[in-house]
Amino acid sequence: MKHLVCFLSVLIGFSETAFAQTAPLNAPGGAVTVQPGTTGEVQSTPSTTNPVALFAAPRFGEPAPVVSLEGFRRFNDPLLNTYIEQGLSNSPNGRAALSRLEEARIRVRVAQSFLSPSLRSSILITSQSLSEHRPLSIPNAPDLLPRFQLNTFQVLPIDASYELDLFRRIRNSITVADLQVQSTDADYQIFRLSLASDIARTYWLVRGNDAEQAAFRRNIQSRDTTLSILRERFRVGLISQIDVQRAETDYAGLQVALRGLARARVELVNGLAQLCADETGQFAVPVGALPESLPAYPYTQIEAAQLARRPDLVQVVRQGQVADAQAVQQQSSIYPRVNLVGQAGVLSGRIGSWFVPGSATYLVGINASVPLYEGHRARQNIALAKQQAQTIGQTYRQTLQLARRDAETALDNLGILREQIELQQQTLTLARRTEYYNRQLYVKGLSTYLEVLDAQRTVLANEQQLVQIRSQEVQYVVALLRAVGGEF
Repeated sequence: MKHLVCFLSVLIGFSETAFAQTAPLNAPGGAVTVQPGTTGEVQSTPSTTNPVALFAAPRFGEPAPVVSLEGFRRFNDPLLNTYIEQGLSNSPNGRAALSRLEEARIRVRVAQSFLSPSLRSSILITSQSLSEHRPLSIPNAPDLLPRFQLNTFQVLPIDASYELDLFRRIRNSITVADLQVQSTDADYQIFRLSLASDIARTYWLVRGNDAEQAAFRRNIQSRDTTLSILRERFRVGLISQIDVQRAETDYAGLQVALRGLARARVELVNGLAQLCADETGQFAVPVGALPESLPAYPYTQIEAAQLARRPDLVQVVRQGQVADAQAVQQQSSIYPRVNLVGQAGVLSGRIGSWFVPGSATYLVGINASVPLYEGHRARQNIALAKQQAQTIGQTYRQTLQLARRDAETALDNLGILREQIELQQQTLTLARRTEYYNRQLYVKGLSTYLEVLDAQRTVLANEQQLVQIRSQEVQYVVALLRAVGGEF
């Protein structure tokens, strides 16, 4: 038993040494860091040819930036903020993404457990009876041998093993697992930004639909008044029936178009309910209007550093770091694996002799496994990990190019749309003035009602186009927020 105590003390000493050489993990989702002055530090510095290393994104050992959705609050719409919070809290896809993130964090703790010794205990009770006709390799042995009974009672045997992490194989696996956590966290941030953007986009489509319906209702109300006047004038014989029929036809067409907008709004509200993970039949959005002012992007062009918070770019960077760390891990597989093994317990052929000092038994040893030849498997795994890092580097280039294209497209469209809105407002002012003059001329009998109706239709078309342009402007603000990572 004294030998067993000494052996366990040695194991604990090795365990403490191993933990002292490896710095603790940060909070869940953080990065593995190595204390200065320790031996055998892992330098996970990507090659300068790796495109991932050229981007000012989180480096190895730095926490990934958390996606900020504060940009959507700049619309100053409490209802939109409520819908975004509801969607992020109740979405099944969001909960699944959180579950995957927790799985990755558990894998880190599993990888850390290999730095600790492994102890197992069991009980073994066997009884074996050897046959009288058992074969023996003894010349001239009799045909019959005495039956032999063998009883084994082994109580509380402790099997201990501990791998000496001499070549950082275990700690490299912890590094890989921790970087995979951060890659999974970036995937969760991608979902949050995507969901918030979709909710905001659909919400403002509903508001754009409300603004179009409001324009149609204003024109319907105006046409209704005009139609009443025309009917009265026809009754007293001042105009012909054709003017009344034209006004009634135009009025009915406006009613049909308004019903179509109402149907489109129902579909948008149902889509918004699905994004917010709410019951479609119980979800309702009150009528509202487009915002008077929009968040303004403070820069005139898109720089690569401004895209650093985009979670998809952060994820590609983390995946590149995972590939680099896996290459380091694969290199450690070509070195020997050294394990301390031991076993201690009580072994006796009778139950009554369990607690006799002479029944104690133990085994202490060292097991070293050295790879000699495996068909160059380790070399190919190292080459595969390095090639995966190169592939991820090219993926990063493509992702960055698409990110800049999305951001620049949104920014350019916002500039053009603002100019277009100003021109459209001027056009609408002129159309209303023309419609006013035509009505005055018609009242005086100097023009036909067809000219008045054409002017009214022009006013409605310009009002509808102005609403659609303003709705597009809001959509591109949402697109720009999404392109730059949720915040200006």
